Amino acid sequence: MTIVVVGGSGFIGSMVTQRLLGQGHTVVVVALTAPRFTHQNLFFIQCDVAQQPLPYNILEHTDAVINLAGAPINKKWTPAYKQLIRDSRIKSTESIVSAIASAKSRPAVFICASATGFYGDTGETMVDEQATEGKGFLAEVVTEWEASARKATEYGVRVVCVRTAPVIGHGGLMHTLKDAARFGVIPRLNKDDYWFSWIADIDIVNAYLFALETSTLQGVVNAVAPEPILYSEFLKTVKTLWKHRLVITLPHWLAKKILGDGVEELTYNNRVSPKRLLDKGFTFIYPTIESAVAAYGKK
Repeated sequence: MTIVVVGGSGFIGSMVTQRLLGQGHTVVVVALTAPRFTHQNLFFIQCDVAQQPLPYNILEHTDAVINLAGAPINKKWTPAYKQLIRDSRIKSTESIVSAIASAKSRPAVFICASATGFYGDTGETMVDEQATEGKGFLAEVVTEWEASARKATEYGVRVVCVRTAPVIGHGGLMHTLKDAARFGVIPRLNKDDYWFSWIADIDIVNAYLFALETSTLQGVVNAVAPEPILYSEFLKTVKTLWKHRLVITLPHWLAKKILGDGVEELTYNNRVSPKRLLDKGFTFIYPTIESAVAAYGKK
């Protein structure tokens, strides 16, 4: 197939792109920066899709499009940065749907990144894809993000929104913790414990490929490991990897200085089930946090 991957040079995008190339597909990456690798079937177009339309009618005769564009949420949430979080997701999605609408020969499937932030604070309740929207900034962004993606169904395109939890791999959350571990500490943002949903890097890549290849899958899916854990248990597992590190709780004023308004929402209870993926027969390579962290340590 020929597949366009918007945001294909980022943390998850690079892994997805490499897997697609390994399967013999042709991949067109649309991003601000070029991929860090080359391949005879890899093409790159530099474009900020949130600010300008997709160029060159690239969705003509394209089999699928995957959208992974979005500013990181683990930075300081100022009013301006919150607007960037919103625009980088929603405007990029609107741009892709506009290109789908204009194409005469449209892609069969549009797979759009999403987030488990949709559920807000779940408390002690385990939620699946049937749960309603929670409260908070991220929940509002995800709701609008997914609504923008679903508009592609009006043009006969199968749409899958992949609600992703924090990814355990060489990027994202583990990258942040590793940077701190070099100084002998593993930081936590909140003295109170909370439920933590997560997914291993290989499993999130497999989830995108599963969505691409499973023609009966559409709508929203939770890309989370089947066993959410308390955040204290996650840190305990990480500490087995980086021995002799001290787990410290950052003072609230310091956490607020680092993440701004994001401190509260990034420590919400997030107890989420991957029910639809499991019902469709998806198999997790790393279903437990112990297996995921151990695999990370061996890479």
